[in-house]
Order: sequence, then structure tokens, then C-alpha cells
Amino acid sequence: MAELVVIARFASRPECIVAQSLLRSEGIETLMPDFNVLTAEFDPSMMESGWRLMVRQQDLAKAQAILRDAQTGGGD
Repeated sequence: MAELVVIARFASRPECIVAQSLLRSEGIETLMPDFNVLTAEFDPSMMESGWRLMVRQQDLAKAQAILRDAQTGGGD
């Protein structure tokens, strides 16, 4: 099994979903382990560290470049 690493943490669930969609569109498998947290009794203190987005260690550099380009508007 490939080792997963946290690539980013986001302040909101929608922001994390957008980043996840962007990476998946580039062929990078992702995992958002906190995705279903809203289906349980939600305590905001649970999310102090933000919504985590994870990728395989081997995809880390490529994923970081994709997210960096998206933030700076690169690739347009």
C-alpha cells in the first residue's frame, strides 16, 4: 500500500473539495479523511487543524506544483 501524506489543510470543506477535484482531474488519487465529519455530530473544535487533503507520497511533488499553479493563476 502506498504511503499517504497530507498535502494541504483548508479552512473550509468546499475549498478542500475544489482542490481535490483539481488534483483528480490531473490523474492524482486523493483522500479527504474528514469528508464525512458533517454527517456525525459536529463539534467545530474537531476541525482546528483544517480539512486535510492527502495524496500518495510518490505524487506529492506533482500535486504541490498543481496546487501552487492554481493559487498563482499559472498555466492560464
